[in-house]
Amino acid sequence: SSKKELVRVENLVKHFPVRKGVLFRRELGKVHAVNGVTFSVPKGASFGLVGESGCGKTTVAKLLLRIEQPTSGEVYYDDREIFHQSSEEELEYRRAISVVYQDPFSSLSPRMQLWETITEPLRISGRFSKKQFKEKAAELLKTVGLDPRHIESYPHRFSGGQRQRIAIARALSSNPQFIVLDEPVSGLDVSIRAQIMNLLKDLQAEFGMSYLLIAHDLATVRYLSHRVAVMYLGQIVEEGTSEE
Repeated sequence: SSKKELVRVENLVKHFPVRKGVLFRRELGKVHAVNGVTFSVPKGASFGLVGESGCGKTTVAKLLLRIEQPTSGEVYYDDREIFHQSSEEELEYRRAISVVYQDPFSSLSPRMQLWETITEPLRISGRFSKKQFKEKAAELLKTVGLDPRHIESYPHRFSGGQRQRIAIARALSSNPQFIVLDEPVSGLDVSIRAQIMNLLKDLQAEFGMSYLLIAHDLATVRYLSHRVAVMYLGQIVEEGTSEE
């Protein structure tokens, strides 16, 4: 494509050992969760990875987020390989990427006020005062369409759709270039889904981020993605534009 790619995945493989026995844990075989997957995500565009449960799409997300290490293959971010980084490069990469999970209930801590939750990715680097964190959180709440006066509330006061907006605000806090959306609307009521999808589309237009969208629902993928790949049993079986 004419747009420069931000993320390039080359021949990515992830096998999980299947073990048996309590003491000696013999390895009986391997589950080929991801088996030679190649695709790229252009700058400012969305790439949809779609497939049924267990096809390997969530494992791909975990590899990109560095939650799992691959068996083999490479992932390049901005032309730099991500699995063999210095600790400084790794920190930079972790700041540049973000994730929004399916379930906003489990991804938000019930004991943290909204401003703490939203600025958590920033507080790790500890470069701001509490007042600045609160200002940043208020600004992000406004960005995702929530009342900034709620920054000292707790997540249980909000509906599912509002919580997903809070999760999106948190994902935006480190100004990421790349966001992994792992089934971002499948846990929401149908009436709320369109609102969240519109929000994600508007944010992408405004900030120019790249999305990797993981979903099993084709309508969501079609609405949010520029290109789509279909995964089946650890492999990409077809790829094309979302219109196709």
